[in-house]
Amino acid sequence: MTIQMWTSALAHSRGEWDEASEGLNGPRKNLTQAVPALLGDRVGPAADAFLTTWEQRVLVLRDLAAHHTDALAQTMYDFLGADRESVRSTHQLLMWEDRNKPPVSAGGR
Repeated sequence: MTIQMWTSALAHSRGEWDEASEGLNGPRKNLTQAVPALLGDRVGPAADAFLTTWEQRVLVLRDLAAHHTDALAQTMYDFLGADRESVRSTHQLLMWEDRNKPPVSAGGR
């Protein structure tokens, strides 16, 4: 790769967001399975409102984490595509004898 990018850090972050998204499915399922009516007429409606609010909030957080996962994957894809195109375009500009020379990294190494 010629464009500097922290591929492993992006991949790690993508994995963490994916795990977070998947990890929120369990709590959301627990909230949906609760039966607030079992708590009686006085407590049941309040418990139902509480559970509904938190179920919706967990769903938003799960979807947000999934969106971050997708955005990181797209970013990695975009960088790799831009890098390939940059290399191809640069090679077309080089003299024939220079096209097989290895590129120098940004740090000069």
